[in-house]
Amino acid sequence: MSERSTRRAGTPDPMSFFSISNLYTIIESDGHSQTRSQRMSDIDEERSSTRSSYLTALPRWENIKSSHRSRLHVPVPIIPKRAHVRKDSQTPILEKDALAKETGGPGFHRSDSQRSGGRSGASTPAKEEQPRHSRMMIWLVLVLVIVLALAIILGAVLGTFVNPGHSGPQPSITEIPAGTTPTPTNLPSGTGDSQTPAPTPHIASVAVTGWSVPGSMGYFSVWLFWQNSQGYLSRAAFNSSTGNWTRVSSFAEAKKSTPFAASSLNAEWYSGQENYSFPGGMQYQAGVIYLDGRNYLTEWIFPDNGPEVGQPGPLTGQKYMALNETKVASYWPRIVYQGMSGEIREAHYECHRENECWHERVLSTTTAMNSTQLVAAPMGNNLSSLGLFYQEEDGKYINYKEDSDGYSELWTNGAFPHDIPPASSVAAFSTTRSEDPGDSGLKTYLLWQDSNGTIQVSWTDNGGGWKGPITHPAFAGAETNTALTCLTGLTFSNYPLPAGTELARCYFQTGLALREVSFDGTSWDVVGVVPIDL
Repeated sequence: MSERSTRRAGTPDPMSFFSISNLYTIIESDGHSQTRSQRMSDIDEERSSTRSSYLTALPRWENIKSSHRSRLHVPVPIIPKRAHVRKDSQTPILEKDALAKETGGPGFHRSDSQRSGGRSGASTPAKEEQPRHSRMMIWLVLVLVIVLALAIILGAVLGTFVNPGHSGPQPSITEIPAGTTPTPTNLPSGTGDSQTPAPTPHIASVAVTGWSVPGSMGYFSVWLFWQNSQGYLSRAAFNSSTGNWTRVSSFAEAKKSTPFAASSLNAEWYSGQENYSFPGGMQYQAGVIYLDGRNYLTEWIFPDNGPEVGQPGPLTGQKYMALNETKVASYWPRIVYQGMSGEIREAHYECHRENECWHERVLSTTTAMNSTQLVAAPMGNNLSSLGLFYQEEDGKYINYKEDSDGYSELWTNGAFPHDIPPASSVAAFSTTRSEDPGDSGLKTYLLWQDSNGTIQVSWTDNGGGWKGPITHPAFAGAETNTALTCLTGLTFSNYPLPAGTELARCYFQTGLALREVSFDGTSWDVVGVVPIDL
């Protein structure tokens, strides 16, 4: 009894195949009368037949084969229990659930090494389910984060695409009734009794375009563009049929102190021509050309049947890069500016193919001063000739003329050879020379500010050379180095410039306002103040 107990308590070698401790086979009686001494004899015989002191109670082959010994059916898995000995008995007894756990089921026997291996690391399918779910959850979270990031990026890209020129205050629209003249005031700076007027904001550039609508109910329209002190673009449109100005503030953002050029078109010019397309129902369209923060030419257009705040124009997608200090001039369908090397370049609108309408080239000019003023105006009716004014490196102004066939020539004149300071703004406009629609000649006027701050005017009637310069009291009070722009009506091939001087108007800064003056062919008059925001 003590010897048997000692062997059950011994610690077997876990690496030995024969290290099976406390393994017994339970043989249940099938109703035969087997004596207790016979059962003990069988156990002693089995123990004596083993070659290892660690192997106990191995079953005989005859006992396993015996048909009258029923197999034990045990539910799995159950935590194994150690064998125990009945009181006053030497027969080892194992509970059925323990045997089933150790053997892995009916008719199957495992060694201690297999059992220990199962307890020391091998996992059942039930145990593997939890890590698999954890990995799946990690992947789901990762996919969700990626989708959210892509959605944010896509939203930003689409927002930029829909409105690439505006990222700041929302545009505001203000109707200025006829007869209302806004009175701008200086904003005080400092505190207490020491308040002093703030410096007058300087308008770096201003541009104008417009057209007249013929007929018994005819009217004219003026579109004026400027940049406010926050760097956003604004415009004011005048309709002569109502006498009202409509101001749209902060419709797009531009490079600080960007140069401006404005032009407009009549969709009727392209009626029936292939590859040209404009919004349905549109007749007139105004547009402004300026530079963005990377010095790309940028276009913002205002179809007459479109939104008041306008929309990006197709030129923006061309990515024409200009000299950092360039000025810009425009008369439809041409835009003139300085390239990266200071050369004078032109972007021309002509649709050779659908959606391929803007084309660029270098003009055959002399070497221009970097940041030279650039001014364009028609010099022949039906746009048979376009004039460009620029300044050479020695300070002399040149008149570059190009006809509709591409033939160009350069002119200098004695009316303004060296009288225009390099920093001075320059503007030009044209009117018809006579009431005869067949007259191909135009009168062209050039305005600039001299070194004393006085606005001067020179002109030519396209036949007798340049005359002037002269000044007029209507120009008094202009700011030093004021921005200056003038308006010419629309002319195009087979569409002559409307007769008269109705659209002969110029604009310049006086204090916190833009003054509007008009020309009747012989004299100048002050029209009033344009309701702008600075």
